[in-house]
This record gives sequence, C-alpha cells and structure tokens, in this order.
Amino acid sequence: MMQQILVFVILVVTLQMVAGRARLAPLYKSEDAIKGDYIVVLKNDVDQDAISDSLIRTARTQGETLIVRKRLRKLINAFVANLPARALRLVRSHEAVRYVEQDSLVYADTTTWGLDRLDQRDLPLDDSYMPVGDGGAGVNVYVLDTGIRTTHEEFEDRAFIAYDAMQYAIGADGDCQGHGTHCASTIGGKVYGVAPKAHVHSVRVLGCSGSGSKGGVMAGMDWVAENGERPAIVSMSLGGSGSYAEDEVLTNLDASGVLVVVAAGNSDYEACRRSPARSREALTVGASEIDDARAYFSNWGGCVDLFAPGRYITAASWLGDDLYRSISGTSMATPHVAGVAAVHLGVNPNYSTRELRDIIMNSAARNKIGDPHGAPDLLLQIPRA
Repeated sequence: MMQQILVFVILVVTLQMVAGRARLAPLYKSEDAIKGDYIVVLKNDVDQDAISDSLIRTARTQGETLIVRKRLRKLINAFVANLPARALRLVRSHEAVRYVEQDSLVYADTTTWGLDRLDQRDLPLDDSYMPVGDGGAGVNVYVLDTGIRTTHEEFEDRAFIAYDAMQYAIGADGDCQGHGTHCASTIGGKVYGVAPKAHVHSVRVLGCSGSGSKGGVMAGMDWVAENGERPAIVSMSLGGSGSYAEDEVLTNLDASGVLVVVAAGNSDYEACRRSPARSREALTVGASEIDDARAYFSNWGGCVDLFAPGRYITAASWLGDDLYRSISGTSMATPHVAGVAAVHLGVNPNYSTRELRDIIMNSAARNKIGDPHGAPDLLLQIPRA
C-alpha cells in the first residue's frame, strides 16, 4: 500500500513539474523583428505594474535585465520590453501573460487631381472640388506618422502636436521626414485638404528614417483612446508584418468609437498578410491612378476595402511653411479617405464607426478600377454640395 501511495505521489509531482515546464505563453514571431524587443500581452484583469515590477526583480536575481520601454493600458493590457533569452522565458512562464510577440519595424507607405476626383462619378475631371458639409469643422483627425510641421500655411491654426512615441527630439517644426506633414495636409490642408476645416493632430510613431516599431504604433493608438478629443478619426499611412497584438489594439480602438483608416501598402502584394491592413475593423485603402486604374504598386486582395487617389499627389512639404511637393503611394490614398470620413463626421458627429464606414463604402463609385486584383472595385467618392 505504501508503495502505491509513493508511486502516486511521485506521479503527481512529476506531472506538476512537467505541466510547469510545459506552460509557456505563446510566442509569435514577426518579420522585421527588432532584436530583443517584445510585446508582452497580459490578462485583462491583472495589475500590469505589479506584474512587470515582479518580473524585473526576478530577472535581476538571475543576472538578467528586463527593460520596459512602453506601457499600453487603455486598449490592451500590455507592455513593450527588451528581454534577453532567460528573461523572455521567465516572462512567458508567468501565469498572467496571455502571449508574447516580437516587436517589429513599421514603415511609411509612401490639385490636386485627387480632390477633383472625389466629387464626381466619371472622368474627365472638371477642375473643381465642392463637397457637402462644412469641411470637417469640429472633427479631430489623429495622424500616426512621422509628425506634422504644424507651422505650415496649409494648416492655419488647426494643426497640433499631440503625442510622441519616439525617444529623441526633432525640433520645433514637429517633422523630420515629411511623410506625416504631407498626409496631414491631404486630410486638412486649406488648399490641398479633403476636409479643410478639420483639426489634425500629430501622433508621432515613425522617426526621421520613416520607420518605427509596432510597440510605438500601439502606444500611439492607446494614447488616442485615452486622450483624444471626440469626434475623432485615426489615419495611419504605415504598415508592417502581421501582428496579433496590433490587430487587437485596433479592434478595441474602433470599439471605443474611433474609425481607423489605414494604408494597404505599396508592395503589389496581398494586403491580408500585413498589419494594420488586415484588420477587419480598419478601413483599408488601396491607391488608384489618375485614369482610375489600380496603381501598379498598390497592395490588393480581400482585405482592401476601397481605392482612392494615390499617384502624384500634391500637398505640404516639411521643408518650409510655404513649400509643397508631389509624391505617390497608398500613404497618399489613405488621408483622402480619412478626410472624407472627417467631412461626414462633421455633418453628423454622432455617427458610429460602423455607420461612417457604411456611408463611405456605399457612396463609392463602382466598377471604375477595372482590375482590383481581388479587392472590391470601389473608388472613393464624396457627395457634392
């Protein structure tokens, strides 16, 4: 009998040890991973600070250093940290951790005729842009990008620096690369903007090279959810590899009442393989040419919702308060859609994200793209005044 009890006890202890060793939170790998940096997603009901502080102390006793880079609290209970190998295993073994994902790089997806095209169903262009509403007055558009040169003449007094996820100063002009200024001008510029009375807010998540991290992008979305003025729209002309954590954050931002407009990407590639383009809640935008064809570089597939002008788009330059430039990309198509959303939201600030999305999709011109390559054949439109 004693032998049977002893065998049973040994078996139970062994199973507990095996279970303890086997219980590791999932680790999701990423393309373009940032070496040593991870997004640690916790259960919703646990104390993030207590968990991370405990992990830092435990790692220190093992001769490892766990550095928390960013904390996400509003849309997801998570933190971004630098984790050496043993610290990574320590984190994954904690019962409060849902999953861990490699942090990774994101990149900017880089008459005007674009405005002219929005308010008429058919070509040729008529050299005018007269949308309904009051130009997005009272609407706040948060531009997650390289920053905004808020002093540019296009913005009058309607551009603001809201949040900076980067870790180095860039000077008073607010943009050291130019991508964000151009996109913001397409949204709310007085001459080149779709919604020329909207407020545009810089949420800087990309650096001077035009790249940043998934963790930084998620921190930007989290900031908007916590601090953004309503009614609000988020415009993200950026993308990178697929990310479960980023998808989750975007879903929760949409649920908070903020429509998120994102670029499909510029790789002539399946958009469903990229985040945030693959998100079901995002309004994902491909680029069209001046003749309405899909731009040769535009990503495609079922995750693209519609197309908008994205070739040779003129807007504000970051190099001077009265300078302009023309560039191409799904990055340029995305702010056209964000601007149209702002115009509609200005007409009715109480639209839900679903209602706003449906209005944009249902008012799009059909069968103009010709070969959308698996995406809906829809071209962005806005009703005339």
